[in-house]
Amino acid sequence: MIRPNASLAAGGSRRRLWAAAGLVALLGLTCLVYRGDDGAKDTEPGNALAVQSLSSSGFKVIAGWKSQHHAYAHYVKEIFVDAGAPRQLIRRHHYSIRFIPLPMAFNDQNLRVALWDHADTPTALFTGSLGLGAMGRRDFVAWVSSGRNVVFTGGYTQLAAMNELFGFALEEVAYEPGPFWRNPRNTPGTPFSYGPDRLEEYGGSAVYGVKIDSIPLTGYSMYDSMRVSPVFYIKYNLGTVCYVGASFQGMSPSNPWGKVLRDAIRM
Repeated sequence: MIRPNASLAAGGSRRRLWAAAGLVALLGLTCLVYRGDDGAKDTEPGNALAVQSLSSSGFKVIAGWKSQHHAYAHYVKEIFVDAGAPRQLIRRHHYSIRFIPLPMAFNDQNLRVALWDHADTPTALFTGSLGLGAMGRRDFVAWVSSGRNVVFTGGYTQLAAMNELFGFALEEVAYEPGPFWRNPRNTPGTPFSYGPDRLEEYGGSAVYGVKIDSIPLTGYSMYDSMRVSPVFYIKYNLGTVCYVGASFQGMSPSNPWGKVLRDAIRM
């Protein structure tokens, strides 16, 4: 006959054994979850596509750079540009910036080499048609998705390129004289919060805007008037796509539009 105390002791031992086994299993599951999520722990659910594309594109992810872009004292050290880039406006007060020409007139392979060879260059600026083939478009979208910033200046060609590259549905506005006022709801926390209060046409040159309602939900108007925005940015996976709707031809370096362009480059 088993004594009651002995039975209780045996039951307590079994409970402790099961508890220890459960704790070990929980720790093992926690380790598996941590290892599985470690590569994407800083990404949001909407960025899953970016993580997948980056694994095959080979571009270095620099999403952590974004936290520095919103610091007004910070400016890029180098930037990809095309032939029409307003270099004097870009380098105003930042004379050490380095310009890296993109080989847009050659082939997609040369573009890939340029993007890979300058892995730490965070920003590109386009003032005209990109002229890329299918491979070049895929590479450039993957480059932006990996945490970079691309800035397009004003023009119907640039708006069409943005729609084609990133799948936007931006609707251009034929003509809107302005002025355009800085949006106090969207600019805080961005470089644009330190920009001019309003923007106007300059020297008779046109300003190209879009209908605010056509900007994607991940986009924000920085300057607008009468439901038209000539300056906005759109979050694209880990990167950003910016638009500054002036042509910048013959513009004085002190023009307020130049200040807004440099703010877009900081994004």
